[in-house]
Order: sequence, then C-alpha cells, then structure tokens
Amino acid sequence: MALRPHMHTDRLRRRLTNPMVSVVGTCIQATANHIPQFLGGRFVLGFGVSFCCVSAPTYVSELAHPKWRGTLTGLYNCMWPVGAFIAGWVAYGASFIPGDGGWRLPVWCQLVTSGIVVAFVFFLPESPRWLVANDRHEEAAKILTQLHGEKDPNHPIVQLQMKEMMAQISNEASDKKWWDYHELWNTHSARRRLICVLGMAIMGQASGNSLSSYYLVTMMNTAGITDEKKVLALNAVNSILGLLGSVIGARLTDRVGRRPLLIYSILFCSVTFAVITGTSKMAVDDPSNTNAANTTIAFVFLFGVVFSLGWTAQQSMYIAETLSTSTRAKGTAVGNFASSAISLVLAYSSGPAFEKIGYYF
Repeated sequence: MALRPHMHTDRLRRRLTNPMVSVVGTCIQATANHIPQFLGGRFVLGFGVSFCCVSAPTYVSELAHPKWRGTLTGLYNCMWPVGAFIAGWVAYGASFIPGDGGWRLPVWCQLVTSGIVVAFVFFLPESPRWLVANDRHEEAAKILTQLHGEKDPNHPIVQLQMKEMMAQISNEASDKKWWDYHELWNTHSARRRLICVLGMAIMGQASGNSLSSYYLVTMMNTAGITDEKKVLALNAVNSILGLLGSVIGARLTDRVGRRPLLIYSILFCSVTFAVITGTSKMAVDDPSNTNAANTTIAFVFLFGVVFSLGWTAQQSMYIAETLSTSTRAKGTAVGNFASSAISLVLAYSSGPAFEKIGYYF
C-alpha cells in the first residue's frame, strides 16, 4: 500500500489523490456487525492513509515559499497530534455511551475530516511541479506568481523556481515512469539520500514513538493505572502535549537546525525510557506505590513532548527535503513503506513482549 500511491501522486495530481478512499473505508468500518467487515474497512482506510502520507507532504513542500518551506512542511506532520487530540477526547466522551454507539461514534467521526478534504480539495491550487512535469508551464508560473511572486510574473523567486523545475524534470524524465525506481539508487548521491530516507522512516518508529502510541494503554496498565476512564483521559492529555511539542519543534527546525534537534531529542528520549523502565518496575512490585505510577506517566508524557519537539515535525519534512524534485513522490512512498514495515513488526512483537517481560520491554 505504501509503495503504490506514488503512481497516483505523479499521474493523477498531488491534490486529487483519492480522498474518497478514506470515506469509503470509514463507511465500511462504521457499519460493521462482524469482525471481518470491520477489519476490511480498516484495510481500505489504510489505503486512504497511504495516499495522504505520500501526496500531502509532497504537495506542501512543493507549494510552500522557499523561505518558509521548512516550517510549513514540518507543520504538516504536526497535524497528526491534532487528529490524536480530537480522537482521544471523542473516544473518552463516547466511552460513556452504552452499547455499540460507544465505538461506532468515534469511527463515524472520521468522516468529518475526510468530508472536509473531499469538499474543499478542488479549491486548492495545483502543484507547480506536477504542472511543469505535464508541460503546463503557464499554469505553474501563474500559481507561483500568486503565491511567491507578489503577483509579479517577473519576480526573481518565480523565475528561479520555474528554471529549476524545468531543468530537473527535463534531465530526470523517469519521474513520469511510475514503475521506475532506479534513480533512487543509480548514483552515489542518490544512494546517500535513500539511506537518509530509510533511516529517518525506520528510526521515527523504532525509537519508541510507535510503542508509546499503540501501547500507551498497556504501559499505563503496567504502571498500575487500570481505570478505563482515567486511561482514556490521560491518553487525550498526552495528545495535547504532543501537539504543543511538535508545533514548537516545527519552528525550531529553521532556527536551531535539523540535525541538532534530531540528535539531542533522541538522546533525551533514551533517558526517559530508562526512567520509565525503573519506575514501572517499582509500581508493579508495589501496587500501593502511587508515586512510582505517577512518575511513570509523567515520563511517558515527557517522552511524547521531547519526541514531538525533535522528530514529529521532521519525519516528513526531512524526507521531502532530502529527495530531489523528480524522486520526491517515489522516495516518500519508499519511506512510508519502511515506516509501515517497522510499525508492523513492532505492532505484532510488542504485545507478546509486554506479556513475557513486561516493563523490561
């Protein structure tokens, strides 16, 4: 799923990459009366997410003004905590609804954001790079003039971007061949870029983010917090902290630099996980030790803030900036495939690991 969407992104336009897929998946999932239908809807919804993960950051990076490209592309990934915030509080409120409504309401709510995309996507300007790649240079220049050139078609920024895009696309024509991935590794610099993409995608999940996202409830239970309502409320609060951290991090990328944020934040995340391991052991060994349980949750939240500060904004931005214009959609698809693959491994291995070794994992 993660590799396929780049074809739609390059051939069908950045902004028109199947927004209806998420709507269809939500309808299948929300109307399910049996587990197979629910899983089928989730499978279809996964396709929609894959399309968005490839087309959205590519679209943002290609449309943003060069001066603000880093911040704006970083803010794209910061919207994930917004979704988590909404989902967390909707799930908390729905937990008070008896019967099937308690789980159907949060699923149906996915239609809200998908519906907004479907309704307004046609009012968005097209990607200038996509227009140039399809020999529609005048339209591309017009969009760049409106967004970057202060309505002056002869603005230096407009002229420079047009020349760069035309030169890159004419020299790297395989951008139009959806099956051709060879330019991701056919030169030394391309291989270095690919290593950066794969490293960013894999480490973004393997550094603990995926674990704390999908198994936050299990981590709370391990720390001795088992009340369902309290767990849901803490999960919603965690999303707020993640949002604040990611927004601040998006702005710091241009001021502090990409590498310092990545390096120092991941080191701090390692320290927080070491503390979480120790306090979780204390909470499990002595259920009456509320201080240990509270400390565990505090450091779980602290991990979320620090990770969001250094990594959330950069996970899509760094990949988009690392790749050349012609390989951006395909490289982003490869990055999403690697991220999905490591997430799959962690999703199926973390459960048994928690069961067998608990807080040590």
